[in-house]
Amino acid sequence: MMFLKRTAAAILGGAILCSGAAFAANVNTVSAEQPVADTAVSTDVTAQETPAVLAERNLYYGKITEITRDEQTGAVTSLLMESESHGAYVFHLDESTLLLDSGAGIRTTADKLAVGDGIYVFHSPIATMSIPPQSFAEAIVTNMPQDAGSAMLHTVEAVKKNEDGSVTVTTDRGGLQLTIAKDAVYGDFNGRQIMGADDLRVGTRIFAWYNGVEQSYPAKATTNHVAVAPAKAQENMTISVDGTALEVTAKIENGTLMVPASAAGKALSLTASYEKTAEGEKVTLKNDKTTMVMDIGSDSYLVEGDMVLSYGAATVIEDGVTWMPAQALADLADADLSLATGAVAFTTAK
Repeated sequence: MMFLKRTAAAILGGAILCSGAAFAANVNTVSAEQPVADTAVSTDVTAQETPAVLAERNLYYGKITEITRDEQTGAVTSLLMESESHGAYVFHLDESTLLLDSGAGIRTTADKLAVGDGIYVFHSPIATMSIPPQSFAEAIVTNMPQDAGSAMLHTVEAVKKNEDGSVTVTTDRGGLQLTIAKDAVYGDFNGRQIMGADDLRVGTRIFAWYNGVEQSYPAKATTNHVAVAPAKAQENMTISVDGTALEVTAKIENGTLMVPASAAGKALSLTASYEKTAEGEKVTLKNDKTTMVMDIGSDSYLVEGDMVLSYGAATVIEDGVTWMPAQALADLADADLSLATGAVAFTTAK
């Protein structure tokens, strides 16, 4: 069973085809009058032979030449950047922008940015065709070590636990397989060092430190240091079970991939029931092997009456729909969960 593969830490509840510099060199700027997708053109023969898929995000490296702040709050709202390779660019920031100190491996804040700083900006592939072009900064990495690889941002699209204790994460629209060593240092975006492989849930973003990348398709890299960051908010994500599309959609909310429990569960041959008691509301999902009881409003998932799991988000009822973490549903159905180009896929062993 999938549940037996989870570590004690979870029970107690508690991802680029090349190196950073090479990837940055593939980002082109734009120069017309309306929003378009940045184009990433690779000079690598292997990459040219791979399927053409729009990147989830692009990477820009340059120096800050101007910082714009909100007149009332003083918060940083945009950065004007210059790059010898890619020219000028304007990046907009808000409270959802991730900022990481790569040297320290922990979160930093926008008020520490200064004119002249050299930084990485992971940004939307959608940019205005103004001069200079403008785009939204999903993440900013500062303090890049000169003698080691800088932290790179990836989204977890699938997770495979290996026999040697390592974990392989599929990311970059299926273009990179990142193997995280058994003894890797895990930290979360806020700097805690109590995370582990079970925190690598589909949809979650990670910062990973590595140097070499094997130029294949998918590309391959290894790391022994990652920092786990919240998933990026999304809505209306399609859901499929064994290749069949469902009429309901998924969403990423408060950092967790969520699915409608009843509809998605039914497609996975699970039955659902609802109960309201003096202690509160409960939803039960079960198949012929396993039962999971979920307390509404609580990140507490009771399996077989004695195993309590945490998935980072509570089960909630909104407009009559029960939403639960997709990973919890996948574990209950003993299904593989993956995410590619905004589509959530459950795959069962037939």
